Amino acid sequence: MRRSFVMLIGVVATLWLSSSAAWAGPQWCEEDPEFVVNGALVDVTTLFPGGYASYVSGPVNFNLQVPSNVVAAAVKLPGTIPVTATISRTLPAYYGLLSIPVVVTVTMDSSVTFQTYTQITGLGGSVVNRVYGYSTWPTKAKFYMYGL
Repeated sequence: MRRSFVMLIGVVATLWLSSSAAWAGPQWCEEDPEFVVNGALVDVTTLFPGGYASYVSGPVNFNLQVPSNVVAAAVKLPGTIPVTATISRTLPAYYGLLSIPVVVTVTMDSSVTFQTYTQITGLGGSVVNRVYGYSTWPTKAKFYMYGL
């Protein structure tokens, strides 16, 4: 009887430990490029469930639109899948430091539609908390940031 009880506990423990990965929740793809705009860092993070990564063909594209007279560049382009970044100086010239207008557009080529989540942090902490979008449609985030 005692041997059966120990064996039962061993089987239950084995099953519980082998399924512990399910407790972690879904895996996420995180595309996280960083830009510099007039000397200030801007971190753009786009997330989506990792199970959809195989449906994305090509890179996740980040387009940063800034005023025509602003200095901007992509600093790093890490990601779970390939990432590209472009800078477009298409907004009207801006001559201040406290509220530089910026527009970020995130696009990807996906064969299925799934929800994405984009968050932007900058010099003053969280600039844009949440912008929800879809894989088959461009996601735009408009915000104002500090320059240096």
